[in-house]
Amino acid sequence: MEPTLDTYKLSCELFGHSLDVRAVAAGSVTPEGQIILSGSRDKSTKLWKPIGNEYIESLTLKDHKNFISYIYFHTAEQWICTASNDATICIYKQDGFLPLLTLKGHESTVCALSEGLKPRSLISGSWDKTARVWTIGETGEATTVSLKGHEAAVWAVATLKTEQKYVTGGADKCIYYWNEKGEKLRLLKGHTDCVRGLIGLEANTLLSCGNDGVLNFWNEEGECVRKLAGHTNYIYAMARNQALGDQVVVSCGEDSTLRMWNVITGDELGEPILHPGISVWSVACLLNGDIVTGCSDGVVRVFSKDPARQASEANRKAFDLAVATRKSQINEEIGGVKKTDLPGPEALLANGTREGQTKMVRHLDGSVKCYSWELGKWNLVGDVMGASGGTQVTSGKNLYEGKEYDFVFNVDISDTAPPIKLPYNHGEDPWLAAQAFIHKNDLPQAYLEQVANFIVKNSKSGPVVMSQAPSGHQDPFTGGSRYVPGSTSTNVATPGNADPFTGSSSYSTSASNTSSSVDVNFVRAGDKHFPVNNYRTFDTCDATKVLEKLKEFNKKLTPSDGQVGDELLLAVIKLTDQSPVVDLTALEALTILLKWPPGQVFPVIDILRLAVRNEAIFSILTNSHNILGIVIPHLSGAAANQLMVVRCLANSLTHHTGRKQVESELPKIIELISGIRAGSANLQIAMATFYLNLTISQTLGVAKSEVCYMVTAGVVELLKWAKDLEACYRSMQAIGNLTTTPCGQETIAQVISVDYVMDKLRELTNTPQGENFSKLNTVGQALLAAF
Repeated sequence: MEPTLDTYKLSCELFGHSLDVRAVAAGSVTPEGQIILSGSRDKSTKLWKPIGNEYIESLTLKDHKNFISYIYFHTAEQWICTASNDATICIYKQDGFLPLLTLKGHESTVCALSEGLKPRSLISGSWDKTARVWTIGETGEATTVSLKGHEAAVWAVATLKTEQKYVTGGADKCIYYWNEKGEKLRLLKGHTDCVRGLIGLEANTLLSCGNDGVLNFWNEEGECVRKLAGHTNYIYAMARNQALGDQVVVSCGEDSTLRMWNVITGDELGEPILHPGISVWSVACLLNGDIVTGCSDGVVRVFSKDPARQASEANRKAFDLAVATRKSQINEEIGGVKKTDLPGPEALLANGTREGQTKMVRHLDGSVKCYSWELGKWNLVGDVMGASGGTQVTSGKNLYEGKEYDFVFNVDISDTAPPIKLPYNHGEDPWLAAQAFIHKNDLPQAYLEQVANFIVKNSKSGPVVMSQAPSGHQDPFTGGSRYVPGSTSTNVATPGNADPFTGSSSYSTSASNTSSSVDVNFVRAGDKHFPVNNYRTFDTCDATKVLEKLKEFNKKLTPSDGQVGDELLLAVIKLTDQSPVVDLTALEALTILLKWPPGQVFPVIDILRLAVRNEAIFSILTNSHNILGIVIPHLSGAAANQLMVVRCLANSLTHHTGRKQVESELPKIIELISGIRAGSANLQIAMATFYLNLTISQTLGVAKSEVCYMVTAGVVELLKWAKDLEACYRSMQAIGNLTTTPCGQETIAQVISVDYVMDKLRELTNTPQGENFSKLNTVGQALLAAF
């Protein structure tokens, strides 16, 4: 009788990881049984040794700088091989505390590993679009062969020893065959989404799986002769269960399930095993037939068909209860959206993209809670209970964030991001709705007229006001409004994104009378405006566009001007990644490029503003090259250079070393920044953020009267000409911060009066775009109260 998954029951649950278990593998065999290996988003790898029917944590490895993405046990060499988001592979001996060797060469996350064709060899796949074959000598030296051909991340690798070939699968939906020299032999196409897993089978056949939710069986001719369908979402991993026969494979994925298949007949063997977590990231099979899974709830689970190894009735009931809760969530909706489509608590690990961003998170107890990104962290707003007024169908209107609207438009801000919802009701002031939309989504103020006219046109609320494209350069590097230093052209295209490197500069809208947004109903606590205790940073970057700009400028230079080879450009671009690892080659390349002429140096300074977020990098650049001394003079130069330097200074204030160095140069910096009397909204926001971060350093440490005085004077000078409302808001926050320190209060009393604050607020709120800026009004009133 053919085995089925119905005979498998929970054997045990292994608790120890604090975050998602992204990888599991079967380790070496001991007299007590087979060891289990697990790797997690918590950056650790754990070894679990069998003790009876249980497993105990025997060793924790913590040598990676970022999350573990894959584990492979090299049976021939008895190596534990771990791959990580830090772009490295660590190789350990069984029970070894430290790596025998760390393989470096990939430029991004290593996400797949398998044994190589030769002894002491491995093949790895990476987000850098390549696979690498590593051959490791007896003395520890490693040689590599790079397999290049995929157009996107290589998610899966496999070794076909009988054919002496390698196979890779990637996010480009393609599967390639290679020889050991790295030459491409065959291309297979059949998946409609990313290929995530590969297994070589008998008779030169192949099994693949992917984000399209199917397993494809390929014959020796490279034809897809069978599709195994059953998963309802991404399939992340597969494993052969050879204890049950060569034809039995198990798979797991984003639909919370573990499934078993006969790959020859294409039949699913039994009912799937549902997990309490949303993502079953990885699966492995032990020699005794037991199945191990790693899940997004941070738990490693073992399932067995042997009653002697199955968990106690109490433990199985607890697991069944958790699964029952999960089942109820699968069909449960809130505001017309399934709860299971909402992210789990792991979504709170990622930083927000803008102040005030909200995120709904599904918790394991079945509740859905709303969080708001404020002052550098996710704050709980409340439980999401569903909207009053029924569903979108029963209400006859579009539901968005707990309210009914006549329209919920889709607005495409970027080609790489989903549309943003713009709600609107008949009779509402289009300019009010447009301003609220811009403020909520942290968009450039220059969009106001265009968004308002879009609302007017698509809601048929009145005549369309044709807008004239604003003069000046909106976006230094992207799209039609491409920045050319020194240009005086006023032929400016539609404004691009607020940050120079955030992708497409296109702005398009798509009207829709339907909304897929979740309708929610919660009560939000009042906003706190100061003291602000979390530093603001400029983090957004499109490394591809940075590199394009560097190459463009480099071609225009001569060797005497500082022209360099492409290898230096590729090296310096690595600093756009916020990696904890200090790359000395990249830093050296950066210092060379900073010597470029003023007209070409601004993208280099922009890379610098990303690099200086790392305190170790800042320290090296300061001690070896006096980095502030190099960039500060550019504050009196071109507008693009001013913007990049101010952002760089603002980011430098986020750590102790940066604050110490900036304060040592503060009189000169304030003098130069105060000398800027005009500039774009981006520059205004950068200046205000620099001042705000300075005041945070005073509120969190021992405030210095001389620093408070210089900051106050600088803010006053900025407010004399700044018109951007976000810049003014941050400037008011900076003043408010100083009111919370004794020496700051004393300084403000000397420089700023209540009348000054009132006059400035009156000036701002009398402008069309300011009359609806409730955030600025609120902080202004709080500031007046502080006086």
